[in-house]
Amino acid sequence: MILSSIMHRIEPYLNLHYNDNENLSINKQTLTRSNLFSCSIHNCLCKRSKIGLVLYPKDIQIRNVILLVCDQCYNYKLENDTQHIQLEKWYFNIYKDSKSFQFKSRFLLNEDGSFYFYKPILNTNDLFNIKERELEDWEKEAIQQTVRKKLNNAQVLK
Repeated sequence: MILSSIMHRIEPYLNLHYNDNENLSINKQTLTRSNLFSCSIHNCLCKRSKIGLVLYPKDIQIRNVILLVCDQCYNYKLENDTQHIQLEKWYFNIYKDSKSFQFKSRFLLNEDGSFYFYKPILNTNDLFNIKERELEDWEKEAIQQTVRKKLNNAQVLK
C-alpha cells in the first residue's frame, strides 16, 4: 500500500457528484448524519483482518468515511493505545486539522470476511473530540455491503 503524508490527497467522498455505483446509499432520513458511505482512499487490500472506523463528517452533505486498514499497513505498535485509537491517530496525522467529524464507530473485519461491530465506549478521553456512537442495523448492513463491493472490485482488478 502506498501512503504519502507529503501529498495532501482529498478523500473521494468529498466529491458529491461521485459515481454512486461505488457507494451505497440507504434510503433513511436523519437529521444529524449522512446516510451515504464511501471507503477511504487509504484502505488497504491485504488479506489480513482489518481494524475499521466509520467517521461521520459534521457536514451531512458529505459521505461517511469507512476507514479499514490492517495493523501492518498503519504500523500498529503494541503500546497503551488500542488498535482503533492508533488507526485514528494515523489517519488524522495524514490530514492534520483539515477534516471535521462529529461521530465515529468502531468495527473489525476478520480474515474470514465476517464483521464485528463494537459497542461505544462512554466517557473516554477522546484525542480528537469525536463522539463514539453505536451503529444502527441499517448502517451495519450499508458498511458491510460497501466494503464487500470495494474488496470484490479490487480482486477483479488484480
